[in-house]
Amino acid sequence: MRFNHLKSLYLSGIVFLLLLAIGFLLSERKLLWNDELYSQQTAITVDSYADILSFKFPDGNKNPLFYIIQKTVCNIFSLHKLAISPHHLRPTRDIPAQIIMRIPSNIYISLALSLIFYFFSRFYSVFIAFYALGVALVSPMVWMYWVEARPYPLWFLLTTIQLLLLYCRRIAPEIEIVKPLLLVHLLLAFTSSASMIQISIAFLILLCWKGKYNKMQLGLICAVPIGIALFYNFFNLSFKIKTYLFSSNLFDAVMPERLFVYVIYALTAWALPKKYKTSSGNIFFLLIFLLFLASGLFILLMDLNTKNSDFGFFSRYLIYIAPADILMYSLASFDLFQWSRKNTWIYINVSIFLGGLVIMRGLMTYRAILGEATYLHVPG
Repeated sequence: MRFNHLKSLYLSGIVFLLLLAIGFLLSERKLLWNDELYSQQTAITVDSYADILSFKFPDGNKNPLFYIIQKTVCNIFSLHKLAISPHHLRPTRDIPAQIIMRIPSNIYISLALSLIFYFFSRFYSVFIAFYALGVALVSPMVWMYWVEARPYPLWFLLTTIQLLLLYCRRIAPEIEIVKPLLLVHLLLAFTSSASMIQISIAFLILLCWKGKYNKMQLGLICAVPIGIALFYNFFNLSFKIKTYLFSSNLFDAVMPERLFVYVIYALTAWALPKKYKTSSGNIFFLLIFLLFLASGLFILLMDLNTKNSDFGFFSRYLIYIAPADILMYSLASFDLFQWSRKNTWIYINVSIFLGGLVIMRGLMTYRAILGEATYLHVPG
């Protein structure tokens, strides 16, 4: 059973508020770490809006959107310079700062997960909506960056919206996506220069719908944001990065067990007789996911043989792939559920298999979070 727009919106609003409350609890329990403190001390509480817009701050990423939002929130709550030197940073416990600095990031992740829930409750079913929410909540990327005062949660949110808009064009062509997609791409360009990769992927997907969009629309949706991203990339600090941990960096963003499911899904979609397939439109999203996955592999391989590197590659640079993985697994699961429904024995086994993988990933993710003691710093 799927809900109409209003019911889906109300239920998603409740989910958003619950996730937001969880995020505030997590903020209290997670110490501020070096990167958060460095950005706060050197770019957000020191520089003016004009300095941020004119690249006069030392962070490597000069794309201004994250810093402007962060500065606005800190000004609203009168959070000024912290009592710690930016040259002697260490994990810091400051409960008010932990909560205030992470308000935007908490909203970004909570909203992204709520939008995924809304999408599935509106166009598929309430059951699949809760299932997709569970798929998202076992992702390591969600827990690592849910409450982190850095640009990554904003990138996660905007990527989620981008993917949902692209897929809405597939399943609900009456929905106008040109203006919303243009806005999202512009925000992506002002968030990270690396977003030009996923904007280019969106351009390729739009080209698949021949005749649907004219050259002017394609130029606005893709060329303009890519130009902005390239402009900011010119001012970003350049570091030599080496991929030391190829598989662990990739599998933080893409669950390895899900790749096996996608192979089964593609083979089933190809081999299953049409009369048994009540739905197969979701296979189109596999193309989008594979393009995102290929871009991540390209980035990792590009930095694999770097000599005299300044830093090692971190999995957070691939956070934009995580929403694609979450949506792909949820859509693939929906189709596999539907295709096996007519045979009770197969349906039960498919449900156990897919649900078991979600539970297994949840246990692995939460064990890793506990092992790192990320959220074990109880407020005094």
